[in-house]
Parts: sequence; C-alpha cells; structure tokens
Amino acid sequence: MPSLNLSSVIACPPRRVFTTVAHLGEFASAVPSITRASCLGTTEEGVGARWEVFREISGVERSTVFEVVEYEPDSWVRIVSEAGGATWDAGFEVTPDGRRTALALSLEARAKGIAARMGLPVILSAAKGVFAKDLDAVKRHCESAK
Repeated sequence: MPSLNLSSVIACPPRRVFTTVAHLGEFASAVPSITRASCLGTTEEGVGARWEVFREISGVERSTVFEVVEYEPDSWVRIVSEAGGATWDAGFEVTPDGRRTALALSLEARAKGIAARMGLPVILSAAKGVFAKDLDAVKRHCESAK
C-alpha cells in the first residue's frame, strides 16, 4: 500500500495547529490552492464531519469529499476520502514541542482496482509535493495568527 509521511515544526500552540488541520473549513482558509469548502452536514468538526473541498489542480477546479473518522482533541485527527479509484487515509498528529508544535502527516492510499493499484505509486509521488506545500501553508497560517 503506497504511503507517505511528512512533518513540520510550527511556532505556535498545539490547539491552533490542531484546529487548522482538524476543521476542514479552517484548513481551506490556510491552503491557497483550496478554492472553497462546504460542510455537508450539521457537524463541522469531530467524528462524522463531512466536507466537500474544492482545489485547483492544473487550472481545473476539482472536488473531493472528506470525512473525519477519528478525532482526539488537540492531538490526532484521521480523515478519509475516495478519489481516483482509491481510498485516501490521512492522519494528522499534533505534539507539543516546547514552545512549538510538531505536526506529522501520514497518508496511505488503498487501491480499489488493478488500474488504481498500478497508478497509485506514481500519483502519490507527484502528490507528495502538493502535501508538502499544504503543510507549509498550515505553518504560515498558524504562525501568522500568533
């Protein structure tokens, strides 16, 4: 199963970092390539929160529905989506690090068919840069809001 792990150290309190990655509306505000996000239910944050997130990719706006499936306040959130013939399973872990906060992203992609299984390693490799830019955007967003 293809996966990737990225991390960042952010100069702000853990609660700010956690809110930015766990509330998908806030995440959308932090990441410039996300053009808009819409909550699909009555729960905006926590287990069961579902959001449709629109992102510009190569000049085309595309949407993906994300659902929060695990949520431990100020510590851990797991978000799952379906796209490109695969299930994308992302976990964000937030850990206090003195006066800073460590943010770790782990992402696994599970293919639903042979075509997706063959293409996922290439897609994930290309997507690594996008996810790294997302973490950089989260860092800038959190540090600018001190």
